[in-house]
Amino acid sequence: MNVQLSKHRFGNIVSAIALACATIVFASTLGCTSKGMKGGSVLPTKYRSISVPVFDNATPDREMGFQLTEALQKRLQQTTPYTVTHDGRADTILRGKVISVKLNQLSQSVATGLSEEVAYTVTLDWDWVDVRTGKSITARKGFSASGVVVTSRSQAEPLDLARFEVTQRLADDIVANLQADW
Repeated sequence: MNVQLSKHRFGNIVSAIALACATIVFASTLGCTSKGMKGGSVLPTKYRSISVPVFDNATPDREMGFQLTEALQKRLQQTTPYTVTHDGRADTILRGKVISVKLNQLSQSVATGLSEEVAYTVTLDWDWVDVRTGKSITARKGFSASGVVVTSRSQAEPLDLARFEVTQRLADDIVANLQADW
């Protein structure tokens, strides 16, 4: 009898969790438009397009500028009302420069002394400019994000995984900051 009662309680808990998850998903989609932005976006409405040339890169990580630019262009297309286009046709331009890429050991193996977890931190400067006036809409210096990779032999994740995580996080954070100071 206790086993059946226990299974019944477990089933109720699972049902309640499933209902809560479904409610959250449903509620979060109510406020979205076809472009993915919520109805009350605080992005400037006087602009219709944005250009994002490849970020300059002052680091030895040759791929960072390209990967960050690609992630940023995709995020802008997915979550803003702006059309991502070439320099000559855009109302605005988002330029940036990767200033540093650092690897910091977070933990090490007691047995081998080798790194087990490494933080991959990228710092950059960026500026969003109104092409018509040449004035900055918003800009950030020393803007950074980190991704963590497990480097121990048993789980050995490549640094590319951390680079991907960082570029996605930076793209999200930059787009969020475009809404801040205009």
